[in-house]
Amino acid sequence: MPSFSRMLLVYDGTDESQAALSRCAELSLALSAQVDVMSVVDAASANANSAGMLSDLAYTRLEEFGRHTLRTAIGKLADNGITAHGYLTFGHTVDAVLRHAAIFNSDIVVLGHRTRKGLSRWWGDRPVHLDLAERLLGSTIITVTLPSA
Repeated sequence: MPSFSRMLLVYDGTDESQAALSRCAELSLALSAQVDVMSVVDAASANANSAGMLSDLAYTRLEEFGRHTLRTAIGKLADNGITAHGYLTFGHTVDAVLRHAAIFNSDIVVLGHRTRKGLSRWWGDRPVHLDLAERLLGSTIITVTLPSA
């Protein structure tokens, strides 16, 4: 049976990532696994969405929001008795997770996922967990979704 000693939680503050945080906390306590929390600031995507007009102030706000999100996740884990290490990363989410998992030997990657409905399933980027499943080797991926209403 494999030993799971290090977990990576990808957290962005959404309801789905909050559910992933709860699942990560449960698993960490059950497995006595160390937890790293990663918040990713994808300024390139934000810049593309604003037609290349993202100002320095906007970049600063994105970074501040990322740091606040990270502190929130670490605080919630601490409330459950879990000491976590936080990492604010810049770039594309999949690339950032792959880098971190390789450097820190993450055994489990936990992230939230919002199920798309209707035509939105055909528009936009691929879900992060699909790209991770194709490219992340040697780690278990746990994708947490919210129950349907």
